[in-house]
Amino acid sequence: MGDSGIRVQGPRLLLRALRPDEIDGEWERMRAAGPLAVAGVPDEARFRARLARSGQMTDGWLDLAIDLDGTAIGRIQTFVPPDRELPPGTYDIGIGLRTEARGHGYGTEALALLAGWLFEHAGAEVLEGATDPANAAMRAVLRHCGWTEAGPVTEVGREWVMYTLTRQQWQVT
Repeated sequence: MGDSGIRVQGPRLLLRALRPDEIDGEWERMRAAGPLAVAGVPDEARFRARLARSGQMTDGWLDLAIDLDGTAIGRIQTFVPPDRELPPGTYDIGIGLRTEARGHGYGTEALALLAGWLFEHAGAEVLEGATDPANAAMRAVLRHCGWTEAGPVTEVGREWVMYTLTRQQWQVT
C-alpha cells in the first residue's frame, strides 16, 4: 500500500494507493458524507478492509487516493453495485473530493485519468457513474468528460441519474 499498486499520473494529479495513515480519515469522511455523495454508510470493517487493498483491482473494486502535491484531496474508485451484476468490461465509478479541493478541475482530471486507465489497462468497454439528481457539480464533471446521461436508475433504495462512457466515445474524445 502507499507507493505500491496502480499509479496513474496526470498533469497535476496522481491517482495512487491510499497510505495506511489515510484510512481513518477516509472512514470519518464516509461516515459524515451526505446523501448527495453516498447511498448510505457501509459496514466499517468491510470498508477498512477494502481500503487496505487500495491500489489493487480486486473483483471489480479499486480504490485510489487523488493526490495533489503529496496530499490526498479525495478518493476515486470502481465498485460493484449491490443490487445488480455488471456485464464483463463494465465498471461503476465513484469519486469524492474534499470541500476545499472542489471547483479547481481536479474531479474532471481524476475522472479522465481513471477512465483512460480502465480503457487502456483493465479491458473496460463501458463505464458507469451514478449521481444524485441534485448533484449539479458531479453532473457537470461527467458531461465535461464526455459521458452521456443514460437516464434514471434506482439502486440501494434511491433514484440516481446514470451516466455512461463507452470505449468508442472515449476513443474520439
